Amino acid sequence: MSRKKKRFCAYCGKPLISTQIEGKIREYCPHCDVVFYENPLPVSSSIVVNDNREILLVKRRNELYKGMWCLPMGFAETGEDVRGAALRELEEEAGIEGEVVRLIDVDTVDNYYYGSLAIVTYEVKAVGGILRPGDDAIEAKYFPISDHPPLAWSSNEKAINIYLDFYRDIWAMLDSFEQLFPELTTEEILFDSKKKMNQRSFLSNILVKIIERDFKQISEKWVGDVEKNIPSLKDHLDLLNSINSNILDSIQLWLKGYRKKIDFSPFLDAGSKLSKRGVFLPDVLNAMALSRKAIWIHVLKQNILLSPLEIYTALELNNRIILFYDKVVYALSFGYVK
Repeated sequence: MSRKKKRFCAYCGKPLISTQIEGKIREYCPHCDVVFYENPLPVSSSIVVNDNREILLVKRRNELYKGMWCLPMGFAETGEDVRGAALRELEEEAGIEGEVVRLIDVDTVDNYYYGSLAIVTYEVKAVGGILRPGDDAIEAKYFPISDHPPLAWSSNEKAINIYLDFYRDIWAMLDSFEQLFPELTTEEILFDSKKKMNQRSFLSNILVKIIERDFKQISEKWVGDVEKNIPSLKDHLDLLNSINSNILDSIQLWLKGYRKKIDFSPFLDAGSKLSKRGVFLPDVLNAMALSRKAIWIHVLKQNILLSPLEIYTALELNNRIILFYDKVVYALSFGYVK
C-alpha cells in the first residue's frame, strides 16, 4: 500500500482528476489550475560512532517497525533545514547533542506506510548530552558497528556501509599507530586545527607527531648526511644546525595549517650570514635537499604507509613539504643576494 492520494483540492475543495502531466499521472484541480505533486518526504538520520567504533542505535517505540532498531531519525519539519532536523531528532530520541561532520548518503525509498521518502544521513559527532531514550524511542544504545542488530530501514544499512567504506583505511592506520603513539587520542590524530577530518589531515598529524617526537634523531641523521656528502660545510654546521632546527619547528606549523604564523625572515638572515662566510650557495641548497630527505627517510622507516591510499596521500603531503622547502630556499637565496 502506498501513501493515500489526495482526492479533493486543498484550495477549493472540489474533486481532483488524475491526468498525465510532465510524463506522469498526477492529481490536478482543473478549477484552480493547480497540480498536486507527490514529492518525497524529507527524513534526517544520524550516524554517531564513539571511540570504541560502536554505533548509536535507537529502538522504536511506535509503528512503523515498532520494537526494531534504527539510526536516530525523523521527519524534517516545516521551515527546518535537514541538517538541523538530524541534530534535533538525535537529541530527542537519544539525548545526545551533536555536530554534523559530513553528509554520508541521500537515499530515496518507497515505503508502504509513508509513501516516497528522501532519507538524508549525516555523520554526526557527539559533543554533549546524556545517552537516554526519548520521544518515540524505548531504548538507546551503542553497538559494535560491524555487529549491530537488524535495522528497520534498508537505507540505514546502506548509509552505514558507505560510512564503513570511508573509514576502513583510516581505522587500519589508526590500529597501526596504536603502538607508535599510545598517548594520542583518536581526535588528536584524525582532526585538523579546524576540527575537520580527512585523510590528509590524518597523515599530516602523524607526520607532525613523528617530527616532534624524533626531532633529535632526524637532526642527527641530517648532520651525518651533510658531513658525508658535503664536507665543505663541516665548518659551518653551527649555523646550518640552527637553520635545520628552525625548519623542523616551522614545518610542523606548516603541516598543521598555521602558515601565516611562520616567519621566514630568519632564513633570509641566515643566508646573509652564510654569504658573508663565503659558503658556496649550491652546497647550502644541497644541504636543504638532504634535510627534506632526512624527514622522509625517517618517516618511511616507521612503516606507516601501508595502503595505496596512504601512499597517494603521502605523495600529496610531500608536495606540500616541497613547497615549504621552496620558500626556505628562496629566503636563503635572497639573503645571499642582499
